[in-house]
Amino acid sequence: MAKDPKATLGVLASTKIQQLLIALLFISMGMMGFASASGAGSQLSRELSNMFGGDRELLLYILSALELLCGIFLVVQFFMKGVADKFGKLALTIILVFWLALIVILDILTIDFGGFRGSDWFSWIEQVVLHLIVLASIVQLQK
Repeated sequence: MAKDPKATLGVLASTKIQQLLIALLFISMGMMGFASASGAGSQLSRELSNMFGGDRELLLYILSALELLCGIFLVVQFFMKGVADKFGKLALTIILVFWLALIVILDILTIDFGGFRGSDWFSWIEQVVLHLIVLASIVQLQK
């Protein structure tokens, strides 16, 4: 007998898979920040240094290390049951704060809405929705 496709796809919506996906996202974001100075962390560090001043490269390395560590904590917690839940909760809290800052700064504060033309709105909406989907997953994991 074949398995129910809905049950098979339901595994992808489990909190454990969401935790693994968020962990992989943050590990890859951290690695991208160190390797190529590109990605969301790079954009965030650029905008923060433009807003408040400071060394953009140092800020990028701090954000990349934070992303990488949080992702690693979530992966370790996923595979090792003996790891204290406090580390996972701390990592999720840091990830939540980071992601909220990313949304506020990159999707709201630094956007020139007056200069948008037709297709610019759709690109912006796509970016915001993708960021909100990740935010919803992070909030779901904290429950």
